[in-house]
Amino acid sequence: MSATERTRALRRRMVVEARRATIEHGLHGFTIEQLCETVGVSRRTFFNHFASKDDAVLGIEQGAMEELLAAYASRTLISTDVDPLGSIVALAIEQMHVVGLDRADEALVRRVFEREPVMVAKFLAAADVQLAAVGRAVRQRFGWTDPGDRRAQLVAEAAAGLLKVTAGTYFDDAFDESTGPTFDALLTENLRQFRAAVTTTGQDHTA
Repeated sequence: MSATERTRALRRRMVVEARRATIEHGLHGFTIEQLCETVGVSRRTFFNHFASKDDAVLGIEQGAMEELLAAYASRTLISTDVDPLGSIVALAIEQMHVVGLDRADEALVRRVFEREPVMVAKFLAAADVQLAAVGRAVRQRFGWTDPGDRRAQLVAEAAAGLLKVTAGTYFDDAFDESTGPTFDALLTENLRQFRAAVTTTGQDHTA
């Protein structure tokens, strides 16, 4: 296992243990020190990865998204042949690979929200911040620097909608992970269907 893979595994363990502790004890029922003891890391190591206990529970890793967005904006991540919407979808897939979110993680998050409803608002606020950051990265990547140019915001919002629909399907209790498509494949198919829908004319329809 490489150093990068070990770091990702450690981050995931801290996130999972933070969520389990929240479900069992409540957000204020355990300390960062207790979490560190459970995981087997120092307080310093914890703060190298997460700014707060809330961030650990939500899986918001310090600098992780910033690094991806910087690489995306500078066109060193994601092929330059991909159009804006497709490039954001590809970025989202890359982020999923880095974060490693799966159905077991989603189930933990759902239980965290049930135990601590206040975390829902914090999650949504964090999502808004991330969406704005994606929009800025899109503007930089494609040179849409005019303040009145709303293309970056439009494609970022469209990509967010695709992710929401995909996540709603993939993480639904009725979804069979053993026979259904992977998250990447489902998101890619939803992008294909979206493109087909927005290019359909009044005469085009499926019987």
